[in-house]
Amino acid sequence: MLVLSSPIKHCKICFQEIKDNSFHNLIDGENVLCEECFSKFNPRFIHFHVRDIKGMAIYEYDQTIKELLFKFKGCYDIELKDVFLARYLWFLRIKYRGYYIVPVPSFELDDKKRGFNHVVEIYSGLNLPVLNILKKVENHKQAKQTRKQRISSQKNFTITDLDAVNNKKILIVDDVYTTGSSMNAAINLVMTGKPKKIEVLVIAKNVLHKNK
Repeated sequence: MLVLSSPIKHCKICFQEIKDNSFHNLIDGENVLCEECFSKFNPRFIHFHVRDIKGMAIYEYDQTIKELLFKFKGCYDIELKDVFLARYLWFLRIKYRGYYIVPVPSFELDDKKRGFNHVVEIYSGLNLPVLNILKKVENHKQAKQTRKQRISSQKNFTITDLDAVNNKKILIVDDVYTTGSSMNAAINLVMTGKPKKIEVLVIAKNVLHKNK
């Protein structure tokens, strides 16, 4: 009987061969990190609120995450898109079942230069429908805008389809939560479309540590 061997898998970060681990293959579907690289991650699952909206960050915004995000979106390394949620997809798919993803936008010119939208790619493994209805635009003087345009604009974001979120469970996603201004603007715009529920998910969040 002919026995087909499993294809060799390599770590998306260090490119070393990933040793077979049946447990991780079972829960991940596809293991993309070797044990050594995975050990450098420090998942915290930080729960927070943006006003009365529940949010969760997978990691603290530490040096490991900073460097990986820079390589991913700053150096256009699309191969890193799966490493941030590696080994947590099964949990996240269950937690956010039935949600629609709304990404916090970046400038379209930046996406074109990069060749991909980094936020959309990071969360693609959740297999949730994506509503690309928020756009990041140049600042416009409000005096030149109609009342509807002013309502549909927050910060330098605009929403292109209010009806798309109506009565839906919406998961607003971003890579990093810092001051919260971008997320607040996104939430304000999505709320105008009267969704059934809103939650927030980010890869990493700044955490203030009190001096001992």
